[in-house]
This record gives sequence, structure tokens and C-alpha cells, in this order.
Amino acid sequence: MDIQNVMANFKGFNDFGRNPVNGGINRLAFTHQERLAALKFSMLCQKAGLDVYFDFFGNVIARREGRYPELQPVIVGSHIDTVTDGGQYDGLLGVIAALEMVEHLNQHQIETDHPIVIIAFACEESTRFNEATLGSKYLTGKMTRDDMKDIQDNDGNILYDIVQPLAQDMHGKAALFERNNIKAFLELHIEQGPILENKEKDIGIVTHVAAPHRFKLTLHGVTSHSGSTPMPMRSDALTAAAEIILQIEAIGNMYHNQGIVTTVGYANVYPNSMNAIPGEVSLLIDIRGKEVAIREKVVTKIQQQITAICDNRNITYDLNDLGQDQPGTFNSTIGAISEKHCETLRYSYRYMYSGAGHDAMNFVDICPTSMLFIPCKAGISHSPDESVTTEQIAKGIDVLIATTIDLAQADTVLT
Repeated sequence: MDIQNVMANFKGFNDFGRNPVNGGINRLAFTHQERLAALKFSMLCQKAGLDVYFDFFGNVIARREGRYPELQPVIVGSHIDTVTDGGQYDGLLGVIAALEMVEHLNQHQIETDHPIVIIAFACEESTRFNEATLGSKYLTGKMTRDDMKDIQDNDGNILYDIVQPLAQDMHGKAALFERNNIKAFLELHIEQGPILENKEKDIGIVTHVAAPHRFKLTLHGVTSHSGSTPMPMRSDALTAAAEIILQIEAIGNMYHNQGIVTTVGYANVYPNSMNAIPGEVSLLIDIRGKEVAIREKVVTKIQQQITAICDNRNITYDLNDLGQDQPGTFNSTIGAISEKHCETLRYSYRYMYSGAGHDAMNFVDICPTSMLFIPCKAGISHSPDESVTTEQIAKGIDVLIATTIDLAQADTVLT
């Protein structure tokens, strides 16, 4: 592995969308900077001798042929888009690592039995469309082109109208990803949490991935003058929102030991003026869990609290379901292969679950799937302060390369 080349690639990709003030990265889905990064990845893949194309959704798909082209491919990849002022490694680590894995195979003239396909997914983050992992959902058949016509970004732009002019779907090549036609999927990612650093482990072998259920809540009160409206006669949408937010937090704490986290990450207040009682507030609610039954129990409790608070405060509301993803259980055989290579490389490791959703979760019911984590400083992610050391990156790529080589051999049987 050429770690200097890896680090140079991080710099090259992160020059697309870097905020010069705080160092955050802005490659929101289908923006000019994000598409430039996708084009750069496609060019680097072509340089590495891969067969490269963009599918209809803008995912970059690059194939390295195997000794037996008819065998099911092994898929490795992650995403290149970011949140607003995001970090330098979230998603991009898995993309650059996949490319470096191919470079390693080329340099050492390693021929695999199975083809290897590396992918840079589009629109993994929910920042723009309030729905996550859309690129991998399209690739695995969980989102159709018709579905795209019902999804809008924060400015009201329709996803299909954004994607369609960019589409380069070539001769149905995406049929490679039909159900049961992939041998395995593997993704390397930063942990985005503090566990590996706190436990002083080099590698996380992921066993489960939690998944979100998301809502948009719009509270309707009455806008009126802050000075002349008596306190008992107010219908204040913002104070209702404040009480609801605290209840959502309290319910999340109540079920935390069962793998639940609850977040209100967005609020919009109208008219947002010092001397006006807020008449309307919109909230985006994110409820995550690793078991659907418990997560939906939490959803019900939150819905009950919203109703009770609004009734008590004379507020009406609209609660729109933004969709839910299914938690996933990863393949234990692939995990054991990664464990074997950690032992051989003398890298410390632990088995763990992911509280964040990832593209990998969309492959769980399509093929044997696994993820690898490396630590990030203080567990901070989705922030300009996201930080990973060169040594941590190198160790993650080492295990990714070794695991992928095993997966791409015909005599490796996954159960």
C-alpha cells in the first residue's frame, strides 16, 4: 500500500468543497463540487485500468475483471458526498481505500477469481433530501426512478429532475446488481463515535447497523404581537416545539440501553422575529434503533407526546413520515475473515454495532455484507473537527485489502 498516495488523494478530493474559513467540506449531493469529485474518481479508476461507468443515479461504478468473469463480483465502496461543513474522512475513506486496494492488486499483479467492483455512491447523506443512502437504495432496487419523482430537496427541487439530466446509465450494466448476483459487499468507514478510541482498538468489525425512522413535524400556532398578547391567550408554536424537543430527548434517554437514539436536528421558525410570537415551527425528527420493534415503540411514544403537548397548548400540527430504513445484521463469516487478518497483522479489534446508517445496510438482503471501522478522534464526525491519523487509515486499508482478496477467491464460501 502506498500511504503517501492515499493521503494525497484525500487532499485532492477535499479540495472540492473545502470551506476556507473553518476547513469543513461541502460536497452536498449533486452539487457542482460533488459531481467534480465523482468525475475525479472515475478518471482515477480509468487510470487504474478499470471499466468505469455512471449509472442513472450518478453512482460511479468501476470493475476490475477477475480470472472468471462469469463469477459474482465482490463490491467495495462508500460515498463521496458530505453534510454541510462536514469532515474530510466520512465516506471518502471507503472510496479512496477501495481505489488503493485496486492499485495494490495491480502493483503486485494479483489476479482474483471473482471480479471486483468499486463504487463511489451518490447521496448517502440526508442533508439535502432528508433521506439517506439514496444511491445505494437505487442500486439495490429499494428506490425506483418513479420514487425519485416524489422526493424533494430543502428548496423544493424534485430529485428525478435533478438526476435525469446527469444520467449516463449504459446498456443496463446495473443489472450486475440484481438480487443474489453479488458475492459480497464490504465497506470501510470511520466509526463516527468514541468507542474504538476509548477501548484503544485499531479496527471495529461491525455486526449490526441501526437505521432511522424520520419525520417532519410542522406546528401551527398563531402569530401575534409579543407585547400586546397576554400570556394565557397565546398559541406559541415555538414553546410547544421546545417542550416536544425535550420530550423526544427524554424518551431517547429512556430507551438508550436498548440501542435507541433520538434527535431533532433542524428547526425553522416563522416569522423568526424578536417581537412576534412564533406562529409556525418545522422540526426534523430522527429516531434510530438496531431493532425495528423497539424503534417503532419509541416512535409511538413520541407521537403520543406530540399530540398531548399540542392539545394542551392549543396548537395544531402536521406530522409527515419521511421514511424508514431497516436495521441490518452483517455476515459473520466475512467478520471472521477480517478478524483472522487483524490477528495476522497484529491489529487490535473489537466486534461492535453501528449507530449510524451506511450504504452497506442496503446490501444486507441482497448479498453477504460487512463493514470495517477505524477510530476517529473523540468520536467526532459530521464536523470540520473530524480527525483520523495516517496510521489508523493505513491499518484500515490493510484489513480491507486482505479481506477483499479472500472474498474474491472462488474457494471462499460465505454462509
